[in-house]
Amino acid sequence: MFRKLPFLLIPFLLFASPPKQKAWQNPWFTGPLLAPSPTVNELKQVTWQPYLFVTCNFGVYDRHWKRQNIPNMWIVQPLLDITYGISSFMDLEVTPAFSYQTRKGSSSIRMNDTPLYLGIQALREKENSWIPDLRISLQTIFPFGQYDKGNPKKHQTDLTGKGSYQTGINFDFQKTFNLAPEHYFRLRWSINSILYLSVAHIQGISSYGGSPDTRGKVYPGRVYTFYLSGEYTITHNWVFAFDTEYVYAIKDRFSGRQGDTDRVGGPTSHQISFAPAIEYNYSANFGIIAGTWFTLAGKNSTQFASGVISAVISY
Repeated sequence: MFRKLPFLLIPFLLFASPPKQKAWQNPWFTGPLLAPSPTVNELKQVTWQPYLFVTCNFGVYDRHWKRQNIPNMWIVQPLLDITYGISSFMDLEVTPAFSYQTRKGSSSIRMNDTPLYLGIQALREKENSWIPDLRISLQTIFPFGQYDKGNPKKHQTDLTGKGSYQTGINFDFQKTFNLAPEHYFRLRWSINSILYLSVAHIQGISSYGGSPDTRGKVYPGRVYTFYLSGEYTITHNWVFAFDTEYVYAIKDRFSGRQGDTDRVGGPTSHQISFAPAIEYNYSANFGIIAGTWFTLAGKNSTQFASGVISAVISY
């Protein structure tokens, strides 16, 4: 009788329901490569996020959305994103950077323009509801990069800034969905805007174009950036991430002596790009992300491809 007992148990084992897996309470994410964070740091919490971008600008899109080749411009850009929590609902963020640029045998190293953000937590995500995280940030960009008096022999490799103080407001949203016991999807969408740009006084070759005898003022146009991004947990440590970015820039206006050139200042432009990436998160406070970033389409804008790696450290 006891020898037959294992066989009598087989039907129960076949049709029994498997034990339910317990979902992770706190999935680990570093955040995608591009979309801003929709949550502020806690009081006195510090986050360091170094980046390294290696980019090749190899084409331009004309006003008919057609691609044209240009001489390659290689850009190596280290960047450090530092965020500090100044209250339970507010933080400060700054992202200093510099660039090494090379084209046609010429190269330069210059500081980039530096953004400063004041983030305010307007909404916090709630379980079992559609209420997302929302961080509203006020930003100012300081014109630390060189933007005019370019050396003609440098082929614009010595120009890394816009020469304009820029201010705007950003709305960054986030919602996390538990799709399965060990699989989460975190969705981000953002509307970022540069609404006020101070006048840039230019001499010679500048980031806005021109020739050595150009003199005048450029009134930069407003810029709007939209993100649709996501992260999906493959395992607790490994995450697939992506960013879709759309940038719409209104045309610049120029006043002054144009010099020996057809145009100073850019026309209204559109640019659509995509950035897939893979994250490895060692813990909730430390992770690494690496991926690519490249253009999909554009009008009066640059075509590029970039490799990106970043780490996130919080304490």
